[in-house]
This record gives sequence, structure tokens and C-alpha cells, in this order.
Amino acid sequence: MISRILAAHCPGMTSTGIAARILAIALVTAGCTGAQEAAVQPSTPAAEAPSTQPKPTGLGKTDWKATSILGRAAGSANSTLSFLGDGQVAGNGGCNAYQGGVTLEDGRIEFSALATTRMMCSPPVSGQETVFLEALGMARSWEQSGDMLELIDDNNEVVLRLARQ
Repeated sequence: MISRILAAHCPGMTSTGIAARILAIALVTAGCTGAQEAAVQPSTPAAEAPSTQPKPTGLGKTDWKATSILGRAAGSANSTLSFLGDGQVAGNGGCNAYQGGVTLEDGRIEFSALATTRMMCSPPVSGQETVFLEALGMARSWEQSGDMLELIDDNNEVVLRLARQ
């Protein structure tokens, strides 16, 4: 129904553009429900065709929880990062769900702009979430040792420490 409305009001828009607008509407609507958790679930077809895109090396399909952010212990908010194995990431900053793209190459990491829901949170949770998302944007390289992952900035400073979930 929504796709027909968008197609009628936006002639010439591609089906990809329509799908992106539907996703944006769904994210905004999810943020307005007042629920404290919103899950971002990627759609998966019943039978997946083999992918021709390169898979991220080392971190494909892993889940992590922040233990420290910018050198300080993570608070009680559950800030998470999941590598979905297809150049995509998703997680929760502590209150709001987010998703976006990631490029992993030769120990380097770069997150694309992340889309987030916009629920209102208590100040401590909101503060941790803001710093967590900023730290993701600062990350330029990564190192993994066992069940610990460190994201490192351009100054070779650890901006995030995460434990495998």
C-alpha cells in the first residue's frame, strides 16, 4: 500500500528508492512507540543466492558488547555491535537501535552513516549512547584478541573495547 502511494506521488522513483523510504518510515514509526528496545532485523530470503560481494574478513557474523568507551568503563546501558557478515552492522546504542554499513580491509575499519531510531532515554543512557556512536565514527582500525575486540582511532588510541556475546 505504501509503495503504491510513494510510486503515485514520486513518479520515476526506483523500487530501491521506494524500499528505502518504506524502511525510513518503519524506523521512525518504531521510534515513536515508546518501547525501550527496537530490533533491526535484516530481511533474509528463504533460499539465499550465493553472494558475489566480498565478505568482511575476521569479523563476519559476530556480536559484541561495549565494555569501555573512550577509555571509560561502559555504564549499565547495553551498547552492542553486530557484524552481519555482508558489509552491514546493526546494534543498540543503549536505548536506540541502529544499522548501517561497514568497510573492513587489511585491519582497517570504516562505518558509513548509521541510521538510528529516536526514542527518548534517561540522561545517563542517552549520554552513553551518544559517546558510543561517536566512538564508532572515530574508529579507523581494529584488533581482536580472543573474545575481545578493540576499535582504534587515527591517533592509535582505543576508542571502544568490546566483548564477544
